[in-house]
Amino acid sequence: MDASEVKNAINRLDHLSTIPVILKRILEITNDPSSSSMDLYEVISHDQAIAERVIRVANSPFFGHSGGVSDIKQAIMLLGYDHIRTLAISMSVFGMFSKRDDINLRNFWAHSYEVALISALVAEMATGISPRTTFLAGLLHDTGRLVFYNLYRDKYKAILGTDDLLEKEVSIFGCDHALAGSWLAEKAQLPQEQILAIKYHHAPSQATEFRDIVSVVSLSDALSRRFSPKIEDDGIWTGDHDAILLELSLSNEDIKEIGDKLNAEDFEIKNFLELI
Repeated sequence: MDASEVKNAINRLDHLSTIPVILKRILEITNDPSSSSMDLYEVISHDQAIAERVIRVANSPFFGHSGGVSDIKQAIMLLGYDHIRTLAISMSVFGMFSKRDDINLRNFWAHSYEVALISALVAEMATGISPRTTFLAGLLHDTGRLVFYNLYRDKYKAILGTDDLLEKEVSIFGCDHALAGSWLAEKAQLPQEQILAIKYHHAPSQATEFRDIVSVVSLSDALSRRFSPKIEDDGIWTGDHDAILLELSLSNEDIKEIGDKLNAEDFEIKNFLELI
């Protein structure tokens, strides 16, 4: 198999009618500068699964409104277009590729949600980047793995949990999940900073644009493995991450604080993914 086969499979998703209508409408609305929050509300309110999860995220202690958001209108105003857009995309992609009883995929999303939270915490603590921007990038950083898991499930399950995952992906599929995920992100018309964070989260030094966002997501992926190791994570610590720590001036005490805050969110993560 070569990379062109994977890219063609991703490009055929539309023709296979697997991308939900609601995702297309959300993309249309959030890409329209004349649209309003009411337009977004009208679409999301008709999809109970997305609406419920948007409200759960808005009520997360991370956003400081625990239990205070009761409806989708409030959640949209609190989280903003970009955050709602990415949550809706992630939920649509999750629904597009998965079965509700697939524990492997739910654990995969738990890892992605952890990376999103860590990314936001790192941005808040050590950069001038909006935590919401890095949260979005962290949430979708591993969507290429979802592509592989869906399209080539048996082959992909056989290599999960190995430290040379990237090399094995290239050997089997002709490309790694970071590149495959960037193709899916381009197809979904995500912002360029999100595409590059997905593409270079395992090689942040190769990013020539939005390197600050890429670096935060890459570091967060590696920290997720340190804080909450599981078979679904793949954030191998490298010299790039040592350099990023120095660039961000993050101390051991800062890292511990981030880990403590992540642990405090454990219930919210499991609740969001229906792991409890």
